[in-house]
Amino acid sequence: MIQVEIRYLNDKFYSLSILGHGGEEKGEDIYCAGVSSCLIGALNALTSAENYSLDLKSGDSKVECKQVSSQHDEIVMETLIAQLQTIAKSYPEHVQIKVSKKEGKL
Repeated sequence: MIQVEIRYLNDKFYSLSILGHGGEEKGEDIYCAGVSSCLIGALNALTSAENYSLDLKSGDSKVECKQVSSQHDEIVMETLIAQLQTIAKSYPEHVQIKVSKKEGKL
């Protein structure tokens, strides 16, 4: 099971973590391939990747804002989230998403 946790701070994207695998054999897990492709594509589209703390490992990836995101990067991350939600809706037995929101300072 792939567990995706998305956190918002003051209604803006703050962090994303992706843990686990889709349940198929390594190299044949289309769920992981889809999630990974979406993640890497989004990270490649960021204009200011240095504004994020990135920890990318197979089965355990984390992205966290170091400072307020640009409007472009916010759109990129929201697009990523929409893609992940589409995968989770199509394959709920392999991908689950948890969203949390809070107020505070970055």
